[in-house]
Amino acid sequence: MSQAFVSTPLHGAPRALLATGRWELPTDLDAVGCDRTRTGAVARRGPGPVVRRAEPGTGGPLVLEAWAGNGNTTVRVWGSPDTPPAEADAAVEAGAAWVGLRDDPSPLDDLAAADRRIATLAQEVGWWPRLGRLPRVTEAIGRAVPAQLVQSVEAHRSIAQFASATGVAAGDLTAWPTAATVRATPDWTFRRCGMSTRGARSLRAAAAEEPRLVRAAGDWRQFDARVTALPGIGAWTSAEARGALGDPDAVSVGDYNLPGLVGHVLAGDRFADDGAMLELLAPFTGQRGRVIRLILMAVSRRVVAPPGRRAPRARLSAHRYW
Repeated sequence: MSQAFVSTPLHGAPRALLATGRWELPTDLDAVGCDRTRTGAVARRGPGPVVRRAEPGTGGPLVLEAWAGNGNTTVRVWGSPDTPPAEADAAVEAGAAWVGLRDDPSPLDDLAAADRRIATLAQEVGWWPRLGRLPRVTEAIGRAVPAQLVQSVEAHRSIAQFASATGVAAGDLTAWPTAATVRATPDWTFRRCGMSTRGARSLRAAAAEEPRLVRAAGDWRQFDARVTALPGIGAWTSAEARGALGDPDAVSVGDYNLPGLVGHVLAGDRFADDGAMLELLAPFTGQRGRVIRLILMAVSRRVVAPPGRRAPRARLSAHRYW
């Protein structure tokens, strides 16, 4: 890691370049999860082949910036010169994991050799998906809980509102709140962000358990057991959080759209249910989450035509106002 304190404006906020890391690995930054909201965005894309995210720091918020080109990926960290060097280096490592540089997609080689469907999808997408990892467990769970029982547009709105209301601004980005901040957030703030009292209780419980959850991350069976023991968190929420933390086998059972999407791509059955989805994914056990990511990439890039609608678009629910 290199240290260079060079004052420079970044999105309207004067910052210093704290640390830089460079990897001779190509990365598909289009696959990195970013927010699309005007306010409350923790991560944004562009302009160009660049992604940025905000993280809290002891000397003030940090901005992690990654860009890719010519088969290389570079991660830089911007922030206050008061930031300890070790913290800046750790932020570079967190940025590398966030964009997938710490993930190993090679198991898909064996899957592709054994299953022509996956080989064809991968060839047409042109990329083995690298699984990114959010820097903090509290953000992974904090993004999953507001998405329970609501449409994605409502979930994105609640997530952005919560980040804006409780996080720390870093230019046009907002760092997700720390576990201590989440624990101290009153019920009415959650409610203003469209989250139920049950959701508030779940997020505070997860924040209180953060040290144990961090230690369990990577041992996904243990992590799942700890997360699902928290109030208001079940199998779907755990799988969503594990997927955001890099679990290559995470499958969100109970999702409204996922079974039909997997069934459509792998078997031409857009009416598949959870049981059928799990049966189709069984040959890929251990890498089912990675195969799902490949399917999502194939559909989003129109490599595979998306399944037709099963019904008219539903109205937004009243769940936000419980």
